[in-house]
Amino acid sequence: MKEYQLQKAVCKYLDLQGYLYCSSNGGHYQKYHSIRNKQKATGYRKGIPDLILYEPIKKLDSDEYFHGLAIELKVGYNKPTEDQWYWILELRKRDYIAEVCYDLDTAISVIETYMGGFIK
Repeated sequence: MKEYQLQKAVCKYLDLQGYLYCSSNGGHYQKYHSIRNKQKATGYRKGIPDLILYEPIKKLDSDEYFHGLAIELKVGYNKPTEDQWYWILELRKRDYIAEVCYDLDTAISVIETYMGGFIK
């Protein structure tokens, strides 16, 4: 399975559940420098996670909330880049849950654990 196929499957699952989310550019290389400049000027950031759920969830045993869930998808032996780890760690500091998932079952488990409010 390719990352594109994994992300497509996760998006289909999210759509079926009715969750509010958005995907990044997904690391798709832009051939033209002008398009890359336009993306950067309009806010695209290198390393942003593949999917972000905009569903705040109350923390377990607390009155505080996580702001959302960010998922970086990888397949096979692929690993997050330095820029991707930067985003994951920064989002965690800001009360987001940010995880790396290597398959559909893990992604669904992370989503359901988060949406079920089972995270401290």
